[in-house]
Amino acid sequence: MRRFRLIRSNSSDAIYNMELDEKIFDRYTEDGIPAFRVYGWRSPSFTYGISQRPENEIDIKRCALDGIQIAKRMTGGGVLFHHDEITYSLVCAKEDIGEPDGVFVSYRRISGFLISFYGSLGLDASFALEAEDFKKRCAPHELCSASREKYDIVINGRKIGGNAQKRKRRAVFQHGSIPMSVDWAFMRRYARSLPEDIHSAVTTLTEELKRVPDRRILEDMLIDAAAKEFDARFEEEDCLYEAAVAQ
Repeated sequence: MRRFRLIRSNSSDAIYNMELDEKIFDRYTEDGIPAFRVYGWRSPSFTYGISQRPENEIDIKRCALDGIQIAKRMTGGGVLFHHDEITYSLVCAKEDIGEPDGVFVSYRRISGFLISFYGSLGLDASFALEAEDFKKRCAPHELCSASREKYDIVINGRKIGGNAQKRKRRAVFQHGSIPMSVDWAFMRRYARSLPEDIHSAVTTLTEELKRVPDRRILEDMLIDAAAKEFDARFEEEDCLYEAAVAQ
């Protein structure tokens, strides 16, 4: 059983959240101890991929006027709206999660704990590529919510959440969202190219469950799913990272 750091963060602003994820990734490259973090968002926010120009997809001026924070991720992927969700981040190497030598750690392997998490809620989740109509529906998009790629997670034919990665030598970093609800009308005020029929292609826990458990319960279930998937022993830490970002 491999030791993992567990970081449970309070809900914070977008820039802080992205800076803390970077600190966790940097720490792993120094000491090689894998880490799993769960966190939330203090207010509605957007993040965008490292190679994106946010002004192409987000109304920057309106966000500034309304106090909507925008932060750059160190990972790829499209623009993602964050608010009523649980977010996780994970940094590890293949040996930390039981991948054999010579195997390139895949989204499928790393994201398996998410399938297990949704299953623990009684939901039948699968990877998008497993659907018979995947080739027909597969489509990249500058907005993460509107894209459909191989290892996106789908429930009842609709995508839920989004995930993005960064790799550096042996280290793999991934973070992603588990939406409890999404206010599409609110998001549309700021996202330039949100499809009109987005609600038919994307889902949330509120739409899939008769009753959504308390946030803390969901976090515990997510942590338990990750621990079982990676055969990990989680040891909780917090102050080291909080202080690092504050400097």
